[in-house]
Parts: sequence; structure tokens; C-alpha cells
Amino acid sequence: MNRFLLAALWAALPMTAQVRPLHTRDFTRLSQVQVAEQLKRSDVIFIPVGAVETNGIQPSGRDYVWPLAYAMAMAEETGGLYTQGLIWSYPGTTVIAPSTIYTTPSAGMAFLKGLAHSLLRQGFRRQVYLSSSHGPAPLTVGTLAREFFEETRVPILYINMDTYLPRLQLKPQERSRLLYGAHAITGRLEDLPLQGDYGAAESGPAAPVPENVGLATLGKLGFSGSLSLGSWVGDVMAHGGTEVLPATVAERSAWGVEGTAQLRAIVKQMQMNEAMAALHQHDRYTQEVLVPKFGPLLPPVR
Repeated sequence: MNRFLLAALWAALPMTAQVRPLHTRDFTRLSQVQVAEQLKRSDVIFIPVGAVETNGIQPSGRDYVWPLAYAMAMAEETGGLYTQGLIWSYPGTTVIAPSTIYTTPSAGMAFLKGLAHSLLRQGFRRQVYLSSSHGPAPLTVGTLAREFFEETRVPILYINMDTYLPRLQLKPQERSRLLYGAHAITGRLEDLPLQGDYGAAESGPAAPVPENVGLATLGKLGFSGSLSLGSWVGDVMAHGGTEVLPATVAERSAWGVEGTAQLRAIVKQMQMNEAMAALHQHDRYTQEVLVPKFGPLLPPVR
């Protein structure tokens, strides 16, 4: 057979793609080829939003580790990906501490909006933003969800775990080790202190703190919180809680295993696969029904 004809026949044969299987669901650790292949299967991506701020003797990045762990678990549950989001969103009351990174809600939202637009252009149409254990987060992420939808007509989802978890009506023992589970899942378990790592003086207030009578009264009346009132904490150690600490490395590891199971069980109960299917349906309805019906009245696409 003519070698040129043979070459033409060979070129016409369907080629089997050879792509390395996903070794992680972390977008930043995947190759271009892996990401492109993943997008053929799923356009779902999870983005954590947290803060770096004083938490007393606990890690300053604790409020970012929470949503990062949920993002990782949800990516596994749904077959999607996750990526690093906004580590240092608006911290709220803790700006007075040297371990707190300060940025404004509008600056954080601008960063996330740029990320959201980029991810949409890349093909990630179903984007899920997550926060946990960080009260001011809705100032940044809630605004993002609405403004991005008005600009693109594409619905993205914001899940605030602080408001969602009560819906599950979990018993205390079902969420008792979540802090340790989140740090275990993200590979940061050693960041959590053990008993004896800090002295009594280092664990308490840095100085005597006069009572803010006005703020205390507003709180009793129900008029307080990061979304309602401007305030700062009165001491760098006044934010972060006083959790019982593990006595040994082995006990900390055991709490990490227990907490990992608790966190994954919560994600199971959240029915994320059903939620992602519903998000897709909502998107189609928006494009096929609402946009044609109300097009002239809608904000222009940016």
C-alpha cells in the first residue's frame, strides 16, 4: 500500500485521548489538559471565602480553613473542583490586632467578582462560594452573588454555613470536632494548639478591658452584629473562643479523624448533587424564560 495512503488512513482513525486521571480536585494543581477534560464532565467549582484575624491562641487563618474544608469535601461529593478563593475578606471587629489582615468588603467583593468572571469565561458556570464561622462574610459574598447575576444573568450560589447548619438540627456531638476535622482535611491539624502550648497569662486578655456599656446594652436589645453595627473588640484576645484543647498530639489526631467524619457527614446531608442539578435547572429557566420575557428591563450584560 502506498505509504502516503497509509499515513492518510492512519490520520483518519479516531485517536484515544490519554489524559492523566485527576490526582486531586484542587484546580491550581491540575494541568491545562486535566482541567479541559474535567470541564467535559462537570462545570462545578467551589470557592472558599474566609478571613485572617485574631482568634486568641487559635490559628489566625481559622475562618478560612472552615470553608476550604467544606469546599474540598463538596468537590469530592459532586465530582467538581475547588480552588483557593479569598483568604482575607473583611474581618469586622478584629482590626485592632496585629494578626488581623484588614480589607474592606468592597475590595474583597471586587477581587471575587474578577475571579467569578474569569471562571465563567473558562467554562465554570456553576460556581459555589462558601463561608463558615465568619459573621461579616455576607457583606462581601452576598453582594457578589447579586451583582454578578445582574451583570451576567448567570446565577452563582453562596452558602453561608453559619446560617445553613441550624437547618440540619445537629446534636452537639455531631459537630463537636468540626474545627479539628476542617484542619485535618486541609492538612493543617498541627496549627491547632495543645494544652500547655500557651501559659495562662498569654491565653487571657492582654490588658484590663473596661466594659463597653453601650454596646452591651445594644446587644441585649438585639441591635448588634457585623451586619448591623460598627464596633471593635476591646482586646486582641477577646475574639476566638475558649475551646478545650487536646492534651497530646495523639488526642489531637483522634479529634481530627472524628471531626473529618462529622464534616463529611454534614456534606452528605446537604444533598449537594441535587443542589447542583437544581442550580443548572434554575440557570436554564433564567436564560430560556426570564431573559426573553424581561430582556429590555434587565440590566445590560457586562
